[in-house]
Amino acid sequence: MYKTVNTVDELRQIVDVVTEFGSFAFDIESRGVLERHDDVNAHFQKECAQHIATLKNPSEDVVERSTEAIRQRYLKDLAVNPLRNEVFWLGIATHGHSWAIPMGHKLGEVLVPEQRGDGATLPPIEYRKVLKNGKVSTAKTKYYIPAIHSEPPAQLSRYDVFECLRPLFFGNAVKVGHNVKFDALSIQKYYGELPPGPYRDTMVLQHICDENIPSFSLVNLIAHNFGNHAPYDKEGKLGKTIDLATYGAASRYVHLDVRWTWMLYVKLMSKLKAESSLLPVMEQDMDVLQVLMSMEQEGITVDGYNLKNLRKELDTKLNDTLLLLSEFAYPGFNPDSNKDKQLFLFNKKREGGLGLKPTKKTPKGAPSVDTESLESLRGKHPVIPLLLEWSETQKLKNTYVDGLLPKLNNNKLHPSFNLHRTATGRLSSSSPNLQNIPRDSSIRKLFVPPDGYTMLVADYDQIELRVMAMFSQDSRLLEIFKHNEDIHSATAAAVFKKNVDEVTSEERQIGKGVNFLTAYGGGSNKLARVTGVTPEHAEELLASYYKSFSGLTKWKQTAIATATKKGYVTTLSGRRRRLPDLSSRSSELVARAQRQAINAIIQGSAADICKQAMIDVDNVFKDTKTKMLVQVHDELVAITPEDQEENSINTLITAMGHNSDIMGVTLKVSCHSARSWAEAKQ
Repeated sequence: MYKTVNTVDELRQIVDVVTEFGSFAFDIESRGVLERHDDVNAHFQKECAQHIATLKNPSEDVVERSTEAIRQRYLKDLAVNPLRNEVFWLGIATHGHSWAIPMGHKLGEVLVPEQRGDGATLPPIEYRKVLKNGKVSTAKTKYYIPAIHSEPPAQLSRYDVFECLRPLFFGNAVKVGHNVKFDALSIQKYYGELPPGPYRDTMVLQHICDENIPSFSLVNLIAHNFGNHAPYDKEGKLGKTIDLATYGAASRYVHLDVRWTWMLYVKLMSKLKAESSLLPVMEQDMDVLQVLMSMEQEGITVDGYNLKNLRKELDTKLNDTLLLLSEFAYPGFNPDSNKDKQLFLFNKKREGGLGLKPTKKTPKGAPSVDTESLESLRGKHPVIPLLLEWSETQKLKNTYVDGLLPKLNNNKLHPSFNLHRTATGRLSSSSPNLQNIPRDSSIRKLFVPPDGYTMLVADYDQIELRVMAMFSQDSRLLEIFKHNEDIHSATAAAVFKKNVDEVTSEERQIGKGVNFLTAYGGGSNKLARVTGVTPEHAEELLASYYKSFSGLTKWKQTAIATATKKGYVTTLSGRRRRLPDLSSRSSELVARAQRQAINAIIQGSAADICKQAMIDVDNVFKDTKTKMLVQVHDELVAITPEDQEENSINTLITAMGHNSDIMGVTLKVSCHSARSWAEAKQ
């Protein structure tokens, strides 16, 4: 039963129905309102002014179109920012019911349809240009006349809707959503606090059921679980343009969106219950999801002074690099242009190029100039390091300096963390991608604690190598960790058949390469590239390594054999990594899948430990002033009042499992306090 809700009594009926069933799906539709955010509006005005200054033909029409294009981009960004967007539709669904609740839809139904000219006809006279001589143009041209709509029906206020539904969102009912974190954060601003769980996210549930799906969009998951048909066949998927849809079309879309979310949830839960070993994985991910909501709501403070200084530093570095590039490249060479780089690097010398041989091609057959390709050419010409430096500096500036400014809210950045975007179950982040910040860059110094607080950065010591020891139970690895030996030096000593105190720094580096290569499932060719040794020497090193750590060798063989039989590997928490290529007829695909199998067990289990740590840390600091802000793989970033620093450090590392034992291996956590994220890692 589907209904559009316009009265308080109908809202109360929703509460009664959902309370009886004990679970419901909800979905919001939001828009951006630029004028309500002075800081974002200021960025918009500045960008418009800068863009207009570059126009060769700043006519009124061109300026208007350019300004509107920039405005729409800012509105789109605001609409998907849960801390700033305006919710104007709410959909709710449960067993046999769905409701669409409007809260300020601006359009009614179409009275006069829109008109569009394709350039082959004359526009109506009132839409024609007036020429300089005062006459009306008779030229055929493109034109657009918007539709005329009736007034929309009377709608409830956001205050009335969310107050009436408070028992629903703050009760014990299971709250379901597709990317539910976004919807929950979007409505929390109307309550002043996040509604408590339990939550269920259909994207995450699908990821637990099958992580190999190429897209976790609602449309794709509907097709995957219910067969290929058009779930929005009448008006189409209106999400991005719902503000421009008629009232009736918008209402139907909201109903379909939330109804499909509910049906998808029911379907996926039945799959998980049929594979009951996956239910603990779901519970852990859903607990982590609530921690992520709190982290995203809190945000991390950005040092505006350092941000401006860093921008100047990066601009200077770009100018210096461009000057050095000009000594080699032809006049007008643009290091941001792939075409220019292709011509300059790979054209013959008589044609003005360097005559280098490309190491990789794009899908369209052109020579690749991506980072990996340029890295493989390093040493072939002095211009290659300059191009790499330019690319890295430009990326840092665009993403983490210029890109940060419009995302700041009261000097805080609120990144988004994702549970479904990696095959191994590791968390990822976006807006911006904090996992991608180079550790040796100056970007981390931008992130600071607020006044009166200190920043805590805690991370696990060699978590993935310890996980490798847990699963393999290799006696030598267990002894190394038991006696707190340096794992890389100990590995080098075993490989080179010498005492630990005789290991050179170069040999330790090779030991480190062997360790991580083993954890990530790599082979001798990659070891040769990483360490600089010959492929033949790399093979000898790996053979010596696996002979010295025979328990590890045996475990890997057993793990791969078991995975080939089952079609998947399992992490510490029970998460599955499905690898159909283990049974492929292609030896290349089989070899890759075998590497992925070992990597998934180790990396996925390390992610399990880190996720449980986040849950435990959140619990011990609940209702205190110590807040978790960021997670990057095996590292947690938090803030705590300055006068509670020592106590908070001890509480933090204990909650993360410092000195606890898992399968005979002791976890080690180190924690540092500092005035910035960068300082804590020095």
